[in-house]
Amino acid sequence: MKNRWFLVLGLVVLAALTLVACQPQTVVETVKETVVVKETEVVQEEVVQTVVETQVVEVIVTPEPVTRTGAWVDDVVFTIIDQADQAVAQIQSGDIDIYAYSVSDPALFDAVKADSNMTSVTAFGSYTELTFNPGGPVFETTGKLNPFALAPVREAMNWLIDRDYMVQEIYGGAGKVKYTSLNSAFPDYAKYVDVCRALEAKYAYNPEKANEVISAEMEALGATKGADGKWMFNDEPVTIILIIRVEDERNQIGDYAADQLESIGFTTDRQYKTRTEASPIWNQSNPEDGLWHIYTGGWITTAVSRDDGSNFAYFYTNLGSGSPLWQGYENDPAYYEVAEKLWNNEFASIEERDQLFRTALELAMTESQRVWLVDQISFSPFNANIEVSYDLAGGISGAQLWPYTVKFKGQEGGTVKIATPGLLVEPWNGVAGSNWIYDSTPKTATASSATMADPYTGLYWPLRAEKAEITVVEGLPVGVTLDWVTLSFAPEIVVPTDAWADWDAVNQKFITVGEKYTQTLTAQSKRVVYYPADMFETVKWHDGSPISVGDFVLNMILTWDRGKPESAIYDEAAVPALDSFMSVFKGVKIVSTNPLVIETYSDSYYLDAEWMAAGASTTWWPNYGYGEQPWQTIGLGVLAESAKLATFSTDKADALSAEVEGIEWLSYIAGPSIEILYNQLVTATAEAYIPYAPTMGQFVTAEEAALRYDNTGTWVREQGHFWIGTGPFFLNKVFPLEATLTLSRYEDFPDPADRWGGFGSPLIATVEVDGPGQVTIGEEATFDVFVSFGEEPYPVDQIATAKYLLFDATGALIATGDVEISDAMVVTLPADVTSKLAAGSNKLEVVITSKAVSIPAFAAFEFITQ
Repeated sequence: MKNRWFLVLGLVVLAALTLVACQPQTVVETVKETVVVKETEVVQEEVVQTVVETQVVEVIVTPEPVTRTGAWVDDVVFTIIDQADQAVAQIQSGDIDIYAYSVSDPALFDAVKADSNMTSVTAFGSYTELTFNPGGPVFETTGKLNPFALAPVREAMNWLIDRDYMVQEIYGGAGKVKYTSLNSAFPDYAKYVDVCRALEAKYAYNPEKANEVISAEMEALGATKGADGKWMFNDEPVTIILIIRVEDERNQIGDYAADQLESIGFTTDRQYKTRTEASPIWNQSNPEDGLWHIYTGGWITTAVSRDDGSNFAYFYTNLGSGSPLWQGYENDPAYYEVAEKLWNNEFASIEERDQLFRTALELAMTESQRVWLVDQISFSPFNANIEVSYDLAGGISGAQLWPYTVKFKGQEGGTVKIATPGLLVEPWNGVAGSNWIYDSTPKTATASSATMADPYTGLYWPLRAEKAEITVVEGLPVGVTLDWVTLSFAPEIVVPTDAWADWDAVNQKFITVGEKYTQTLTAQSKRVVYYPADMFETVKWHDGSPISVGDFVLNMILTWDRGKPESAIYDEAAVPALDSFMSVFKGVKIVSTNPLVIETYSDSYYLDAEWMAAGASTTWWPNYGYGEQPWQTIGLGVLAESAKLATFSTDKADALSAEVEGIEWLSYIAGPSIEILYNQLVTATAEAYIPYAPTMGQFVTAEEAALRYDNTGTWVREQGHFWIGTGPFFLNKVFPLEATLTLSRYEDFPDPADRWGGFGSPLIATVEVDGPGQVTIGEEATFDVFVSFGEEPYPVDQIATAKYLLFDATGALIATGDVEISDAMVVTLPADVTSKLAAGSNKLEVVITSKAVSIPAFAAFEFITQ
């Protein structure tokens, strides 16, 4: 997930053709926080073409200037509808306006198309998998066996699962088989498609091989098979507990996985649960408690990812999350090293990155903390009287842009009713709260950001930032596309001695570069972000407090403090991410406080300068990864955690549960946490408390602190919660038991309502390959490649790359190469290439990437050789 932008979006993607760019995950230095969130869905591959051609919705630019600021509508009401068919019926009846979820039912899509009062948008960022519990191999609490603690067993599960069956029978053809963490709709899959295809062939459905590998590992663990063919351990059946989500296709996925496990001798316990019931088990419980073995996972990447390199660390290592599950991951050191380098973009050239990617892809299959199943192509239905922008990856629910553009056609004001399959799934707190898409969608509307993500290209535009200057060491493969970012190269980048390099948690002061290092410190990159001179006057928190330098400084402090053992809020789960961050971070310096100018030095970089400018540890915008919050409310959480009344993370709450019974995972919107935070507010107000005063006191005056606490007190007494942001909507009403909430327009939001005018239809390419059906071995063969958008030829100047892959009858990759980009593209297979083919059926695949959108296009052509 990521967020960023500015520009008058009269910039239709067709016009955005001039603004496209280089090519690059999820999320990664900052983008990490939004790269992926729990949950997702799908829509049929055959449906895709129709969706793209007839169902893409254009957001109409308001023809005349408007005086309205912020959101177009007055209120947005969120409710829960579990089933997509029920949601469509309620859109038809007028009970809701938008179903902000990724739907995969082809028949339902046809019904939406047939109704002139409805429309939909298409997204490509959803995917499903099986998550394995890493505890054991004998659970400490139960003494039961967990074969999935062993990497070879997890790897063998790839052979036990028939992904083609899932796509065709469970998803009705609405998806693509998925073997790796790379999304097949994003650029890196196209870039490394040869490796992906080889892995897809290696790990194709082979239950006999799966049984052979798993049986050997089970016997090594001391398990035996009884006369009935069932695995036994300590005279008991080896029972695999599956936490099966019931709201969508994962219900069938869970049953299929259980059937496959039973076919090779396991006993299964199928526990069917909703998201709310499942989350405390798979995401929050200690893996060693043995409450589960397999969870049917779903994910959505909420913005187009130009760099999926961080996926390898996010999904497979303890860098991904502070929850007990992630902290239980153990890796082959060789894999961890490669994954961490890609997490931090530690490579000196594209060639080095390529090698890291290829190694990570192969090693990830042997790790298989997750077995990937299906890349989904999804649609979200809504009332045709609604206009709303969406993201090609995240659809409506994942788009940062949706709250800025949602409106009724031709009118201002009104109440939009949005339904999702879940809501208020986990506690909301900005530091380590809920990461569910159902919670992220309304949270997005309450926050602004330094930057805004382009929904088609994945680049970033300035939202609150004004401009950025990026400098990298000469020779690094970095490019720039958009003119708000300036890119330059230097032979050496020296980090100034007065920049902050580390944090002293005892004395609560930053350690400068000069204090930490005795020699001159250099960095691979320097990022300077400039904020507007009037930002501290125009941008206000929802409680009326102007945003201030203190909000940025506290975000910097929390980057370190929670990972320092000397800190009063030390959280062991925060250590891996801090260690990884420090392996590349070199320093940060506030150059000016008014206007605010921040420069950051790091050995990490991205292929796109816009991504470097948008990084969380570049902008330092007060979004802590799970939400935007002001310094005073974060300070109240620090007080509560210091007193062991509540914790920011679920991992720490679990760790302290033996010492403090019933300790709260902090929620800023509901539950017992509200009283805990209010008591801290009373104390903070009386003492004029400034968190981390030795440092924060240099940036926050006593007068500001008094104003902040007074405003927050008034806010809490009126609203009943502590969720305060700077976005176009504020959280007005929360009803946890009813699982509904209301967002209301924030009248003091400074931007005009039409700032993000509109995007037109994304220029997604369609590819066809034609040629001879029969080729003579040892003779040259040529094939024609046609690229189009709708009924028109695709603009040649917007085609970024074209490559081909040749597979023989066994599925082996025989040759690959670039296709010359032109109006009439041709793939020529020389005689020495066709001579490598045996008699039989072969496949030529062509992959096209675009500058206008970050969604690659694929086409295959089969021919006979003799």
